[in-house]
Parts: sequence; C-alpha cells; structure tokens
Amino acid sequence: MKQRGFRYCSVCKHKLQKWGKTKAGTPRWRCPNCISTGTRTRPDLAKALLLERFVAWLLGKQSQEELGMSARTWRKQTEWCWQVVPKPVVSGEVYPILLLDGIRVGSLVCLIARTPQYVVAWAWVPYEAGTTWDKLLEQLPPPIVAVCDGQKGILVSIPRNWPTTAVQRCHFHVWQNVRTKLTLFPKTEAGKHLLLLTKILLKGLYTRQDAQQWQAKLIAWEEVYGDFIRERSYVDNPKPGRRKWRYTHERLRSAYRQLTKLLKDDQLFTYLDEQLLLQTDQAIPRTTNHVEGGINSQLRTKLKLHRGMSEEHQRRLVEWYLYTRTEEPKPTRNCR
Repeated sequence: MKQRGFRYCSVCKHKLQKWGKTKAGTPRWRCPNCISTGTRTRPDLAKALLLERFVAWLLGKQSQEELGMSARTWRKQTEWCWQVVPKPVVSGEVYPILLLDGIRVGSLVCLIARTPQYVVAWAWVPYEAGTTWDKLLEQLPPPIVAVCDGQKGILVSIPRNWPTTAVQRCHFHVWQNVRTKLTLFPKTEAGKHLLLLTKILLKGLYTRQDAQQWQAKLIAWEEVYGDFIRERSYVDNPKPGRRKWRYTHERLRSAYRQLTKLLKDDQLFTYLDEQLLLQTDQAIPRTTNHVEGGINSQLRTKLKLHRGMSEEHQRRLVEWYLYTRTEEPKPTRNCR
C-alpha cells in the first residue's frame, strides 16, 4: 500500500483528509491519526507552471519589469529554465513537400525544414555548406519536392541525400539575384526587357501554358540580344595568367544565364508539373515564404524584443519558437 506522496502524512504515513482552507485560500490537510494539520506543496507542479510562464514570456512581448515581480527575482527563479532544450520529434514520416532555409543567430546558423503547414526539424551549424546541410537532411526521408532558395550548399546536399527529390527554386530569390545584377533601372534596352521578364515570373505564372509562353519570350530575347551579350572588351595590359578579354556586359549575361540554367535543370517550374501535383496531392509552393515570412521574420522580431540576451539564450528562444510550430507539440509543462 502506498504510504508516501502528496496525500499522505509525512510523520505517520496515514492518508490525509481535506480540512478547509487557509486565509490565503490554500487547501488545508489533517491527519486523522496524529491530528496534525498543514498545507502541502507540489514542487513538481510549481516547476511545470513556472516553465510554462517562462516560455510564454520568452515568446511574448513583455519585459521582465512587466511580470509583477522584480527583474532580479524573475531571473533567479527561471535560471534553470534556460537549460531545458526542446527538440523536434523526427518520426520518419515521408512528407510530400519540404521547404528548406536557414537563419543566422549569433555565430551559428539554424537550418530549418518545414512543410507548408508546420515545422519538421532543425539543426544548428556553424555555416551553410553541403556538409552542414547533410546534418539536417540525413534525419529526414526524401520528400517528393524540396523548395529552397538556391544556396550552393543545399544544392549540393539535396542530390546527395535525396537523389529522387525534385527541386523548386524560390522565385523571389531568383528575382533578387537578377535585380542585384541588373539594378532596378537598367540603362540598356536588353537589361530593361530582361528585368521585365523576371518581374512577370515573380508576379506568378499559374498554368503550364503561361510557363511555356514565358520561356518563348526568353528565347525571343536571346535571339534579339544574343550578339549584344556576347560582345567582348579587350584589356591592354592583362595580368599574367589572365585572358586578354572579358564580356562587355558581364552582369547582364550572368542574369540571363542564371535563368537559362534554372530552365535547363528543371528547377523553375517544378510547381506546375502535373505528375508531381498528383503525387503530392497539394499545391507546390513556388517561394520559400512559408519559412522566410512564416518563421524567420517572426524570429527576428522576437529576438529584437529581447535584444541583449546572450547567444545561448537567443538559441533557446529560436528552439522554443520552432518547437511550438511543430505538428503536435507537447504542453510546455511536459517538456522538462
């Protein structure tokens, strides 16, 4: 028979009876054997509730002074909460679509994988490269489609870990790359027309026919300006080992070749592939906005609200936020 615990007398081990409440409203207990009365505390429950309050503060907007106690008392009471590290539960489920991106926090980068609905996994690495992306991708079974921003490391890691996965490049990042090379106000007619084509891509092409028409326009652009982007300028005194010429319109040529390479690699209109749409049974995103806007921008806002935290505490904030965005997060009190 159980003779210990919350409802048993700490002196004679007999079962306690409820005996009213104190002036503060705390339940009072009485032992019918030794006639002792008193209150009982639940350190485990108090600790769980404190952790729950700590996470609510960490992911909220309140400052420490607005918590109803001194900031020093709050820091002392919650010091142990920083040691609780939430971790994603990798179930081995095959997800049709995964969106991949990273966010730098201090000296480390948090790599994030999520579906269009919820976060699946994350990993801390020193920088984005093929070997570091392997750390995240190795945990997950290959999806049907992976949506990414085109960072070099991830483009190396995906075929190495998920050789059967189709890749959809983020159209917003494609636009950013082209805009950086051409500027928003190109001086040449070729640059203006190519920038306009990229704007049409950014606004959205929603049918296979629209994509084919866009590709036809890009081919027509090359027929008109092909000789122009192949023009060369010669250097009078080239450095030893360097060629004596360069392309006159290098940045324009680079922007055009980026678009043609994406078409060649079949990474620009993956979201319109009818066979993949049938396999995934849902719309395929054409941008990484689910991560950039849905996760990263929110994290930057929360880190700004709690600016001044140490790097380790910043990482804990990121981990708790990602954990709350997983499919079925346990209640915070059960994460100790």
